[in-house]
Amino acid sequence: MILGIAVRNRTPVSFWEFTKYGMVVTFVMIALCTPYLWLRYLM
Repeated sequence: MILGIAVRNRTPVSFWEFTKYGMVVTFVMIALCTPYLWLRYLM
């Protein structure tokens, strides 16, 4: 859906650009969620 909007606005997003930003978001979310889950279920 988002890629379709980008193409319509003549701002194509390459696979590697999408992957680069996606990996950053993934690592930040893991870094934020891991301590919470550890404290919530293992303490």
